[in-house]
Amino acid sequence: MAEAEVIEMAIMTKVGFGMRDGGSPVLWFSVHVADGFAALQILPVEEAITLIKDAKVRDVHDLEGKPCLVSRERNMIKFVSYLKV
Repeated sequence: MAEAEVIEMAIMTKVGFGMRDGGSPVLWFSVHVADGFAALQILPVEEAITLIKDAKVRDVHDLEGKPCLVSRERNMIKFVSYLKV
């Protein structure tokens, strides 16, 4: 039986912005969910701009410790959106 996708809250940590292996600018951060699991997230610049605007931060490092929503399906954790609280 296939596991259903679950949307849950996570916390963003280890935030960075710049060039990584792909040669294009990206935003990266880890997301930590309640049961202790974490996953690295890498967003292309277009998605990064949306996140920065949604969170209303001046510096990407201000995303540190902020809440977000992630989807979990099987062993995959994927960023969905910033969580406005």
